[in-house]
Amino acid sequence: MSRWICGLIVSMSILIPLSGCSAMQTQGKTTGQNQQVRSSDKDKNAAQLILGSVQNAADPLDFADENALKAVLEGQWEYCPPASFEPALWISFTKDGKVHERIKNPNGTYQERNGSYQLKRWEMQLEAVPNLLQIQFPVAGGYVTTSDFLIYRKTLCDGKIVLELMQMNNGDSTFSTHFSDTCPVLERATIWQPQGTVKKGETFYGAVWKMNPTTKTVWVDDVVEGGVNIGRYESLPYQAAPQLDLNALPPQLLVNGGIWTIQTDSMGRITAMEPYIYGEYDDGYDMEMTEEEAATILSGFTEVQFYLNQGMSMFFDGDIEVISGETCIVIALGTNHSDYFVRELYYAVSPYGTVYSYDVITDTWNLLGLG
Repeated sequence: MSRWICGLIVSMSILIPLSGCSAMQTQGKTTGQNQQVRSSDKDKNAAQLILGSVQNAADPLDFADENALKAVLEGQWEYCPPASFEPALWISFTKDGKVHERIKNPNGTYQERNGSYQLKRWEMQLEAVPNLLQIQFPVAGGYVTTSDFLIYRKTLCDGKIVLELMQMNNGDSTFSTHFSDTCPVLERATIWQPQGTVKKGETFYGAVWKMNPTTKTVWVDDVVEGGVNIGRYESLPYQAAPQLDLNALPPQLLVNGGIWTIQTDSMGRITAMEPYIYGEYDDGYDMEMTEEEAATILSGFTEVQFYLNQGMSMFFDGDIEVISGETCIVIALGTNHSDYFVRELYYAVSPYGTVYSYDVITDTWNLLGLG
């Protein structure tokens, strides 16, 4: 995109001396002026075409293939622990599968290590773009630690690419052991700019990735009711209306993709924001839920986190169970071997956030809790 803009600037800089030269001509002044008008019209049309092509450019975060994903991953990312705005970890990826990690210890010292990564497919669909990031680091005794992360959400926000990962999990990770975080958010600087426009006079669902209380700016990405992105992967800056007190809103939901119901006025300013609470739906509403959303709910339970930290992984067979009138997605926990997967535990997650565990002895589904 920058090359197009540079080309436009160069063409405009050339036009200025040309028009000055034509003004100095003593003969054919009228003809020269007409030529200038026609030339100016052509230049305006060319500029509109250039800007139009920029605005209609493909979304860089809507990965066409694995190479496009690798191109975005390449570089250094920074990570801020939960409830902190100070980076405590930097991780770098190369296109050839290498990874470097630098961690800031509580005492101010740093530790670094090198490893490797692979891109895989969570749902084993060969035609799909990989969405699973597997990171490995060598440890003593010739062993390696392996961590599996689903590339869950992504957006372009205020000059940065933002990736939200979800540990799926094949062993512990730096994020879970050092920061007790199984859904880390990584950021990397970019020159890409959003191309959409804010919604005016509408009520919609949005994921809030950043908030500036001084300027009263909120960066929002369009999502559907369940939090899945729609349209381009980009967060647009919205101004809060004077009557909206951002400081009165829950701060933990104003970062890292918190889901809100948002209302704007005719100027595109946010006049009202309500936190979106997962599971609040009208009776009789037949809600659909993705496997990734079910995995997010399930991974929030301490019991499940314990098993995942022991090296178990989640597996989907596509099975559905109707429990207490709720249509639930069945998730198996077990050990993943090179050629097969051993299922050891079964859970069921409903679209309303209800989670059940399966008792093999009694052949019953028991309520585990509400996610």
